[in-house]
Formats: sequence, C-alpha cells, structure tokens
Amino acid sequence: MSKKKYKIFDWVPYLFGNEVPDGDQTEEIEKEDADTEKEEKNNKSKKKKRRAEINDENPVSFRTVTEPLTVQQIVYFIVRDLLYAIGPMLSYIWIAMLCIVIGYPLSGMTRYGFEVYLAERSNLMIAIAVIITLRYLYKKSKKRGSVFFEDASLYRKDIDWKKLLMAFVFGAGCALFLSSALTLVPKVWVFATYNTKATAVYQRYDILLTIIESAFLTPLVEEIIFRGYMLNRLLKRWNDLPALIVTTLVFSVMHGSSIWIIYAFVMGLIIGVVSMREGNILYGIFIHAGFNLPSVIQWFIYFVHPELQSTQAITEIFETVLLGVFGLIAAIAVYLFYNVRVKDGISTN
Repeated sequence: MSKKKYKIFDWVPYLFGNEVPDGDQTEEIEKEDADTEKEEKNNKSKKKKRRAEINDENPVSFRTVTEPLTVQQIVYFIVRDLLYAIGPMLSYIWIAMLCIVIGYPLSGMTRYGFEVYLAERSNLMIAIAVIITLRYLYKKSKKRGSVFFEDASLYRKDIDWKKLLMAFVFGAGCALFLSSALTLVPKVWVFATYNTKATAVYQRYDILLTIIESAFLTPLVEEIIFRGYMLNRLLKRWNDLPALIVTTLVFSVMHGSSIWIIYAFVMGLIIGVVSMREGNILYGIFIHAGFNLPSVIQWFIYFVHPELQSTQAITEIFETVLLGVFGLIAAIAVYLFYNVRVKDGISTN
C-alpha cells in the first residue's frame, strides 16, 4: 500500500512512540512486507508463535518500527499490546470469579440464595483471590526468568517514609474533597445514583475483612496490576501519555458504575503520574489506601450506627462542605510541600 493512501493515519504511530519517517515507501519495502506476511501465513506453529510474541518484552512495536504503518498494522499493534498489558488483570478477574463460584457450595449458604452469600462472604472470597493472584503473578515472573517486584515496580529498598506519609495524607485529602463534592452535587445524570451506590458499599457484614480489604488488599493488588504490570508493559511500547490514559481508562471502567468510573479515573490519573515520577508503585499504594480511608471510617461508623445511613439532612451540609474544604487544603498543602522539596533538591528523609 502507498504512503499517500494512509497519510491520515501517520499521527497514530507517532502518538504511541514512533517517529514518522521521511520520504516515500519503496517497492523493496512493500515486497519485504509481502514476503513476511506470506511466511507468517505458512508457518505451521502460527498460533504458538503469536502467543510467544505477545509475551515478548521487546517486540516490534511503535517505538521500533522505521517505516510508515498501514491501518491494519496500527490496529494489530494496539490490540496486541493491550492484550499483553491486561493479562494480569484478566488473571485476577478469573481467579476472583472462580473463588466466588467454588466458595458458594462450600459455604453452606445455598439455601439462603446467591445474593445473600455474596453479601456475607464476598469479602472473604476476594481476599483469597488476591492472595492467589499475587502468588500466581510471582510464579509467572519467576518462570519467565524475571523478578516479580521489578515487573510490578514495587521496590522495598530506599523507601522515603516521609513521602509515604505524605502520599497517604494526599490520598485521604483528595478522597474527602471528591466525596464531599459528589455528595453535594445535584443528583442528576450520572450523579443521580451516588447516594444509593455509596450506601450499598457500606452494607457489609465483616468489619475486620472489610477494613483489611479496603485499606490494604485492594490498594495492593490493584496497584500491582494496573500501575505495576499494565502501565509498565505499555510504557515499554508506547509513549508516556497514551500508556497512562489507557491504563487509567481500563482501571476506571473496571469499577462498573458510571459514578465510580469518574471517581476512579481521577484517582487513577493522580496515582499513575506519581508512580511514573517516583518509579515505584509503593507510593501509589499509599495514595490508594489514603483514598479508601474515609470510606473505611464511614463504613465503620455506619456499621455501629446504621440509622446514620438515612438521607442527608440540610443541617449536615455545612459539615460536608467543611470536610471537603479540609480535604482539599490537606491535598494542596502536601502537593506544594512535595514540589518545593523536589525543586530545591532537598531530601524528604
């Protein structure tokens, strides 16, 4: 195919990390492409080869090609890279579903129905799924000859504990501000179901498991999967911006409801930027845990005093605004302090 016909698509590979070459395509390049395609079609182990290529750490990609790409090649690279990047996420989903399905008959709650089982035992099943998933990813990394902590960019050495504390406070402040804003915004469009969705989150049974899951397990496994494996894999093949945006979109969509998608997208962008800047997702884990902290505290209060789950009264609006302003001030203060220290070259240790 000639370059002229696909000129409109030249910006796509450039966005993902390829420099658009100068000059026209030569017949030689077209012939080489045709020979390559023919050879791939005649390969008896085509399926096996494609699978191996997806798992290759340094495949031909947007960052390495030196000739203009056709539409088919652009689509192929994007789909292939996405399949490779979301592999750990799909593994986690299947493991979680398997744990829930297997746990149902073993729980002795079949006579109460599946919904009651999910309400009372879903936390336990998810916690088990998280542990199995992390073990699975660890084994997969070892089998490939790599290191799990490097694949996930989760480093335990040379940790700045003051930065971790700031990350936690920043996350909690952002969560207070966003939650207050969503509570006060008129309940129209995607915001119409916010109160219902928020109340449903707090109607759980296991205090200890809910706290462990929300404050520790969920931030850990989600950051390892999304800002660890997925973002790392895309950064090896794409430019920073598309890798960050796509990772954040997938992360937010996985939260299901439209209102949580908006919430998760904002959170995902913030955590993604911090993880890329620090080169360590541990700081993102603490931000994520900080984001979840207000929900954990509110859930505990609602568990002890269920009557407080009723619709918000007018007299409580001032308290909501106050919490939102306090959270915003805390988040901005941490952000400014962090930036000043970095610009001045001063360690936060």
